[in-house]
Amino acid sequence: MIKNYLKIAWRNLLKHKSFSLVNIFGLAIGIAACLVIFIYIRHELTFDQYNKNADRIARITATVHAPESDIVMAPTPALLAPTLQKLYPEVAAAVRLEKSKEIVRMNNEYFKEQNFYWTDQTVFTVFSFDVLEGTLTGALDKPNTIVITSRIAKKYFGNGSPIGKMMVCNNENRLVTAVIKDRPANSDIKIDALLSHDYSAVTEWMDGFSAYTFVLFTKKTNAKTFEKKLVSLSKNYVQPELDKVGSPNYKAEFLVEPLSDVHFSQGKHDDTPKGNRRYNYVFSILAIFILLIALLNYINLSTAKAAERAKEVGIRKVSGALPFQLIQQFLFESFFLITIAWLVSFLLVYFTVPFLNKLLQTTLTIQWGYALLFTGIVFAVTFLLAGLYPAFVLSSFKPVKVLKGNWRNTGKGILLRKTITVTQFAIAAALIMGATVIYNQMRFLEKKDLGYTKEQLMNIYLPRDSAYRGAVTAFVNALRQQPSIKGVTIGGGMVVDGLTIGNTFVEDKGKKREIMCNFFPVDPHFLSVFRVQLLEGRNLSDSFETDKKEALLVNEAFVKMMGWQSGIGKKIDGWGHKGKVVGVVKNFYYRSLHNLVEPLLMVYNNVPTNITTVNVSPQNLPIVKNIYKQYFPAIPIDYFFFDEIISRQYEKDRITMSLFNNFTILAIFISCLGLYGLVSLITIHRTKEIGIRKVLGASLSNLLLVLSKDFVKLVFVALIIALPVAGILMHKWLQSYAYHEPLAWWMFLIPAVVVLVVAIAVISRQVLKTAFSNPVESLKIE
Repeated sequence: MIKNYLKIAWRNLLKHKSFSLVNIFGLAIGIAACLVIFIYIRHELTFDQYNKNADRIARITATVHAPESDIVMAPTPALLAPTLQKLYPEVAAAVRLEKSKEIVRMNNEYFKEQNFYWTDQTVFTVFSFDVLEGTLTGALDKPNTIVITSRIAKKYFGNGSPIGKMMVCNNENRLVTAVIKDRPANSDIKIDALLSHDYSAVTEWMDGFSAYTFVLFTKKTNAKTFEKKLVSLSKNYVQPELDKVGSPNYKAEFLVEPLSDVHFSQGKHDDTPKGNRRYNYVFSILAIFILLIALLNYINLSTAKAAERAKEVGIRKVSGALPFQLIQQFLFESFFLITIAWLVSFLLVYFTVPFLNKLLQTTLTIQWGYALLFTGIVFAVTFLLAGLYPAFVLSSFKPVKVLKGNWRNTGKGILLRKTITVTQFAIAAALIMGATVIYNQMRFLEKKDLGYTKEQLMNIYLPRDSAYRGAVTAFVNALRQQPSIKGVTIGGGMVVDGLTIGNTFVEDKGKKREIMCNFFPVDPHFLSVFRVQLLEGRNLSDSFETDKKEALLVNEAFVKMMGWQSGIGKKIDGWGHKGKVVGVVKNFYYRSLHNLVEPLLMVYNNVPTNITTVNVSPQNLPIVKNIYKQYFPAIPIDYFFFDEIISRQYEKDRITMSLFNNFTILAIFISCLGLYGLVSLITIHRTKEIGIRKVLGASLSNLLLVLSKDFVKLVFVALIIALPVAGILMHKWLQSYAYHEPLAWWMFLIPAVVVLVVAIAVISRQVLKTAFSNPVESLKIE
């Protein structure tokens, strides 16, 4: 029986090659898109879940409540981790991870490493590491020890064993005690090496919020319950220090984040790069839509071809075939086609994942165990939805009606297929509008005036070691003597990827207000190099010796927050500067446009210079590098151009746009296949009508109008449904940006025009094919 079904299925596949290819590839593309999205979303949702105790690990973060504002930080005081382990029996272990930029010297060459972390021995208790060489037991107990990943081991020691050898990190000899496996791509903290660190010198809680703190609970613990216990810790340990330094109105609060939530944590200062849970929802909906379109398309095409199988069904029934046997046969044919589509989809996924990795700049892998489980579930759903209905439709034809030629009157079937077509094009139109809005917003971000220049500006990170202080001054002076360098400013720089925040006291109408504020340490050249507009007052100046301690600049947002008409002369105490405002600058966007411009205080930089910003064209970069090498031969230059770093702020938005565009194209393509199926069905039913109209003198344009108007109506119905819904959803999406362009009429027009043009093109092709056929042949059809 099965062998007979297989023969019939194979013969039908070969007999209708174009139909079979369209059906198989349409379904395969939809399934492949769904699988790719599943791989991506699973990658995002399993960040750090490779740790065997992931369900018992949590991160502790800190919120400092000021009288008029709050600041939420990912790092916490260094004293927190050991105190948690000491005070709370439910904490099995606690660990600090503090990022340290290390200069590694090997064979008289210098390398800058960004992902080295100071930590405790307990890191191996809290997190899971696969050891390749050495042992993790006591690996970081002794001073000046280091545990490295296999990538770092290969980079510095080649194929030899690094165990027992020395690595020079920031001019300190460190003994390699173990080699661990490289961390998975879905790790929130990218670790290349772990370095022992002596925290005994830290005696005060408010010395700085510098370390990420993670805890391992003895058993699964409710985060909110444990947070309540931390209130007493803050009260007993942190508050006395705040009171001692004259900040009794400040409060510190510690929050608990389960490890599964850390990757999606948003809005915390000095945090690691994060994912966006909203994107997972968007892409999940996309996956459902695309798979739904593909399944509806399969049903549409299968039932559209029912016309050519009707007589076969009638003859089989007259010959004694039972409905159940016919259902079995058509189910098997559907199973056969769907299986081929699934195999093709696996091939598409296999070749798509490398492209997706390049686009997302990650390393997605196909874990076939989970993929097969997921595909098994979706396969069952696919078979039930796409196989059962066509099978029952084909097996339900009445022999008498079929053999008399009355089988074409299937109003319910046509209504269903019209509903399917409307659904497909509604989804396609909504996706096109989404892609249009996203593209427009990205263009807005790229062209928005930031209030400062970003072209040809580069930040150079300089060593803070006191031994290099004289070299830093000489280096800056050497840069200023170069005619190819248009400007140099020294200070904290325009730190677009991290901000300095501190408490600020402002005298206003005889009252003292206390706020948390962003600080920029700058020099008198800052405004000219960045071309920031001064609205009132004057710039900082070396001509006034008092400026170094007393002069301050603020932005418009600061003035607005305080409710001042003018900021000039206002008294402010903050960041080691107690003085008056001498100038107010126009707001400039020192953070991404996802955020509102916050109040900013600029003070004269009196600490050892950390960053030098140079106005230089990329072709003159070798000049800067040569000068740097003269003064810092042992330290690799670390720099970035501003346009690059600003571009990275919107990288996830561009990725979203690219993925959205690609999936929109897929949705349109599959929808067109569905429309093709419906057009094929209708034109087959109306072949004789077309022949009669041609014989009676109907022109080609008349035939196109008569045959396409019903389809165009369906597309209009789809647009009426889709565009208002898409408009509401995209309006909500735009609200995630503090600055955005509103929806415009042309954003609704573009999807309408695209969908109509594509639909008419698909309709016209099939209609023209039938219209150009010989009317004599059409009139022979019974």
